[in-house]
This record gives sequence, structure tokens and C-alpha cells, in this order.
Amino acid sequence: MPRTVPAIHLSEHAIDVAVVGDGPAGSALARQLTLHGADVVLFGEDRPWDATYTTWVDDLDGVSVIDAAAIWLHRFESVAVDFGWPMMVQRSYGVIDNQRLRSGLRDGVAHDIGRVVSASDTRARIVIDATGWPSGLDDADRCLVERDEMAWQTAIGVVVPEPPEGPLGKPTVMDFSDPHVPDDVDSPTFVYAFPVVDGWLIEETVLAGPAVDPDSLLPRLASRLGESVEHLLERAVRLERVRIPMGASVQTRPGRRHAPEAGMATVRFGAAAGMIHPATGYSIASSLRAVDRVADAVIKRLDRSGPANHAADIAAVSDAVWPRSLRRTRRLHDFGLEVLVGLDAAETRSFFQAFFELPVNQWGAYLRIDTPPGELARIMSSMFAQADWPLRLQLVTGNPRSLLAVLGL
Repeated sequence: MPRTVPAIHLSEHAIDVAVVGDGPAGSALARQLTLHGADVVLFGEDRPWDATYTTWVDDLDGVSVIDAAAIWLHRFESVAVDFGWPMMVQRSYGVIDNQRLRSGLRDGVAHDIGRVVSASDTRARIVIDATGWPSGLDDADRCLVERDEMAWQTAIGVVVPEPPEGPLGKPTVMDFSDPHVPDDVDSPTFVYAFPVVDGWLIEETVLAGPAVDPDSLLPRLASRLGESVEHLLERAVRLERVRIPMGASVQTRPGRRHAPEAGMATVRFGAAAGMIHPATGYSIASSLRAVDRVADAVIKRLDRSGPANHAADIAAVSDAVWPRSLRRTRRLHDFGLEVLVGLDAAETRSFFQAFFELPVNQWGAYLRIDTPPGELARIMSSMFAQADWPLRLQLVTGNPRSLLAVLGL
């Protein structure tokens, strides 16, 4: 039976900041604003955080809103990859303990549980939309147009009681080995495997491509494990179905629907603001790393003397979510997404083989959405130099204008 939550009208709340959406991104921003002494309330339906959150450990170094030493369910000094032959990547990787993260980010935060059904007459000075993608507060027509045009990361994850025999029984970020099964899925896929709180997660993933039914990936996953789909489902503890929008638009200014004259000041944050890496699907570290600069911008606007200026508030905070330099970074990452979508299975293996042969500080920086654009362009140039000639040809013919922009030519 569906859980019933109360309806919330923001017009009933006279506060400085309303953060709508109580997932990790919204909870983190509300927590940081609370620590700054802001009059802030977090609004959301208090749904469980059931997704598996993982990230490179050093991506959370220096993130002040969390206790980076206490949020891990599991940490590994190295992880496996396979692009036709296996290798180990020597960089710490971790599975986040969702309950510890949730508890820490909600500590001391005013939390109103319910579904926001009206924000048009809000009495909050700033409304932060952290409802995910598609946004629960944004223009539905815009999201539908984007949905039809964007690439998607799609996955089916099966949690089994024990690690399987063979290579997928060890922590694995990407295994692009051939699943050896005929099916109707055109896109190349890889397997991701890690221990989770209730067993061992094995996940078949389309990195980026047209939207597919996650369940259509089950034959590939079962084939890798040497069993039937029926037997795999029989012994599954649970399933995870994943759909991540790759390349959702960033917010640089509010749309007409959010204009101050309409009485609504809204800034998107987290996935609602497109803070998902367009070429990898990573997101949680992106939002946590951005919390300090966004909270600082909000506090500066709240501390201003004089009459409230909603348009200026939105502009200043939106610029903190996506500063001009990081919008340039995003355009370079969008080019990376264009490249990946156009690669077949063999080319994808070649691409990632060359990628992980770069120095770890270079490919690590590529996987962050807040890497300065000049540094990112140099990394992408190094990647082009590292690639074999068939892959270079694919990069050139795929979108030569974008490539020349990346190379600074």
C-alpha cells in the first residue's frame, strides 16, 4: 500500500530558505546552511535512501558537511577493471553507508515531511529545488523535451547473498568483457560489483545510450554468472533498477515560471541542476563538493542589507551552483558524452583502456565536474595522444568541431 504523506504549501512557511527535496544533495545543503545559522527548513517525503552510493574516496577529501572518515560501509585500496584483459586500479574506492550519511546530514536540520504541492506563493526568500531529475518543481514540458533528446545510463542490479565465484566476486568498477549472449540490446555494457549492506551487488550497466528497459539487461548478467535468468532472480535478495539522465541541462538563470514577479525564487541544486557527470553518471560527490560554495553564496545574499531582491538572489546562488568556468568544464564533458555514445563495444574497451593508462591524477580529475576547464582540456588532449589511431579517427570524425575546441585549435 502506498505511503501517504501530507501536502505542503510553502506559502505557510515564513523562512529564509526552503530546501525542497530531502535526498543526499538537499539534506547536505540544508545541513550546511543550518551550520551557518540560516533559518532553513528541509522539505521532502523522507523516502528511504535505497540506491547504492559509491565514489572514489579522495573525491570527498575536504568536504566539510560530512565526516569523511565515518560514512563508509566498505573501502578498498584498489578495484578491478577489465577491458578485454583484467587489471587493478590503484586508487581508493568506497561504498557509502547510507544510514550514517543520512543521519549525519539530517543532524540538527529542521525537517518538514510531506510533498510540496505549491511553491508559487512562497514566503521563503530563496527556494532550493533539490528534487532530482526531472525536477518536482520545474517546467514539466522542458523536462519532457530533454528526456527525448538525452542519453541515459541504464542498469539492472541484482543483490545476491554471497560474492559469486570468479572475477565478479571481487570489487569491480568496470568489467567490459563480452557477456557472450545474443539479445536485443545494441549498446555495449559493463558489470559493476561491490559488497552492499544486504549482500553482494552485481550490476549490468549501459554507460550512456538510448533509454532501454533495465530488465532487458538480465540475460547478459545471468550469462556472466553462468546461470539462467530464472535462477538468478530466485536467489536475488533484491533488485536495483537504475536510470540516470546523462547531460541534463544546467541552470544558469531561472526560467519564466520562476521569475520574481510570479512570487517564486528558485534555484536548482544536485541532480535537478544537472550535477551528474555527463560521461560517467557519478553524482553524489559532485553535490557534496559543491555544498560549501553554494551555502556561502546563500548566506551572503541573506546577509545583505536593504530590500529583498529575488532576481539578484537567484542569479548569485545559481552562479555558485554553476560558475561560469564550470559551465565551460561542462561543455567539455558533454563532448566526452558525445564520444561515448558513438562508440561500439570494441571502441569502448579501447577508449577506457587508454583512459586508465593516463596518470591517476589526470583521469581522476576528469571524473569530477568541478575540474577547471583549462586543466580538463589538457587531460582530454592527453587522452587523444594516448589513444590508438582507430580511436583517434573515431574521435575526429564523430564531431571534429567539438574536438578542435577541446584541443584548443
